[in-house]
Amino acid sequence: MIKPLKIVTFNLRCAWSEDGANSFVHRAGLIWEKMRAEAPDVVALQEVMPKSLAILKLLMPDYEFFGQGRNADFGGEGLYTAVKQSAVSAVGFETFWIGPKPYEAESRFEDQSICPRICVAALLRHNATGQLFRVYNIHLDHQGSGARKQGIRCVLERIAQDRQKGSAPVVLLGDFNDTPESETIRLCASGKSVKLSDVTSKITCTFHNFGRDSSGFEKIDYIFLSEELLGNVIGTSAWEDKVNGIYLSDHYPVCAELKLTTNE
Repeated sequence: MIKPLKIVTFNLRCAWSEDGANSFVHRAGLIWEKMRAEAPDVVALQEVMPKSLAILKLLMPDYEFFGQGRNADFGGEGLYTAVKQSAVSAVGFETFWIGPKPYEAESRFEDQSICPRICVAALLRHNATGQLFRVYNIHLDHQGSGARKQGIRCVLERIAQDRQKGSAPVVLLGDFNDTPESETIRLCASGKSVKLSDVTSKITCTFHNFGRDSSGFEKIDYIFLSEELLGNVIGTSAWEDKVNGIYLSDHYPVCAELKLTTNE
């Protein structure tokens, strides 16, 4: 029996020690326990710092990590996509800046924050079925609404270009920094080359700021799938774990499970 493919988007929260009991160094054990229990096949990570990446690689030795820091020297805060090597193989991957010139270091839009933004685009193969699929891991700007709209257009344009190379199904996921009614999210469903649907639409909250002030809770993390995969969705969930007041992050990781079958 072929196990379902489990895909997760997880904003780690980049701060190392500024969050008291919820600082990453204290959350690492809880993250390790959750990863061991859930054993996701693909994890799209945002807000990854060098220190936290080093710990994750120790805690998740059976995963391969692809990505980079978002700065011009490929350092600093970054995005990484981790794949469970026993379940998924990487055919190829590329990282580009989400900006008017994607292959120019730290390219950004006019109304964007000082933070460069990147996308990790990977072509993956599901080992059990041979199914190829593309995963786009993104983290859009937290300040400029115009930058978010232009940013998602930049990513959708890349998806369209990749679509011309082959019809592999698409997974677009990450921290969009925008709510479900925003134009940023509406644009995802209006692509001409590939129609994407938010399979996490029933999840109403992903950002919770470590449980502080519920008035600020909102949904800004998403998993979008192309039409070829919609019929394969078994279920979705937000990982709301909390132990002694410690959360996995200030965002709930969001998970989708897909049932894939061989073509034979």
